[in-house]
Amino acid sequence: MKTIFITSFHVLISRNILAAPLLGELLNQGNVRAVLLVPERKRQFFEQEFGRPGVIIEGVPRMLNRRDAFLRYLALASLNTKSLAIKRRTEMRGMGSWLVKFIGNRPRARSIIRRLDNWLTPRERFGSLLDRYQPRLIFSTDVQNENDIRFIREAKDRGITVAGMVRSWDNLTAKGLIRAIPDILIVNNEIIKREAVELHGIPESRIRVVGIPHYDRYTGPAHSREEFSRQAGLDPAKPFVLYAPTGDRYLAENQVDQEIIKIIAPSLPASHQLLVRLPPADSVNLKDFSTPANVFFDRPGRQLARDPNLFRLNELTREDDDHLRDTLAFCDLVIAGPSTIIIDAAVFDKPVILIGFDGAKTTPYYQSIRRYYDYDHFQPVLKNRGVRLAKSVGELKEWLAKYIKEPALDQAGRAKIREEQCLKLDGQSSQRLAETLLSFLA
Repeated sequence: MKTIFITSFHVLISRNILAAPLLGELLNQGNVRAVLLVPERKRQFFEQEFGRPGVIIEGVPRMLNRRDAFLRYLALASLNTKSLAIKRRTEMRGMGSWLVKFIGNRPRARSIIRRLDNWLTPRERFGSLLDRYQPRLIFSTDVQNENDIRFIREAKDRGITVAGMVRSWDNLTAKGLIRAIPDILIVNNEIIKREAVELHGIPESRIRVVGIPHYDRYTGPAHSREEFSRQAGLDPAKPFVLYAPTGDRYLAENQVDQEIIKIIAPSLPASHQLLVRLPPADSVNLKDFSTPANVFFDRPGRQLARDPNLFRLNELTREDDDHLRDTLAFCDLVIAGPSTIIIDAAVFDKPVILIGFDGAKTTPYYQSIRRYYDYDHFQPVLKNRGVRLAKSVGELKEWLAKYIKEPALDQAGRAKIREEQCLKLDGQSSQRLAETLLSFLA
């Protein structure tokens, strides 16, 4: 029996990787077993959701410390991108601004930082698991996750082959240097491949482009419109617009989401409804909010924490992903903040309006939602003109009316987004990923 370890320490891995057909593709080989490494406090969820013959769930306690924080700081200072320049002024409160001038984007500096990281990164957490199962391959689903980095280091010390994946489209420009280089780096598209080569110094020969596995399931709605509407509390006879709020984590003293809902709701035709899909792992400030009659709320994700307000411990199920498929398939258009949902919408060829203003007030740039659209990963999307960035109330209302009247508007731009971001929507991304992994088990 050949054993492959698969990590799942980020909230979206359960949807992006585990709920995709990948596990089935691996287990169909007959002589392969998968050991899923998950947060200890979420172990029961993973056992219920993904437990099956050939799959073993192992919980890992959270043990990050100041050393991890220091190494992450060095990784952020090792890379100089527009995204990180903005983050240093905002989330990082100036940290790393002086250091990046000396080491940012320099190949020799990258090498030194990686050697230092290799020396200082703790390893003790995963040794007993590696001894017990003797895996042939490690699949790190998020090469910039702190737990994954520890695991990669331990595996490489033991001579175990490591395949690592870039989790999301913004990671290589906004999350800092890839600290531990896997034997093979797996990416979604050619844009991320180019970033891996140019910014992180990864040899092109060590990169595989496979597409986006969880879109293999996005072949259409999972349920009928009537069943979906019943679950969401909507009238199946009425069309609806989807709003995906930005969330409190990204906006200090967030009033934007609440104000945007207040703008959209009365601007819709009387025949339309507004469905607000709350972020699965974040809160949205709705204090003292009076819900208009045509507005409905949807909270995806399974609550795992005892505190109902602790959303970051939520996890996404297959049912949550099916619900998102239905939402995108049946909605007329999508209004959102700076979120990956715009790629999801493009998969279903739905018009997208991005919120590029801060509601009723004018906010300084480095506190404003506007700054996120200057991040590197957004530039190809905006350039393709497959989405519209509303910079005022007037522009939001204008594009809302245009898209409801003419949903085919900007269709060519959305096709370009699909081409660049998704590689192929052929239902075979999981198979390409599985074939890449299995080639190391042969």
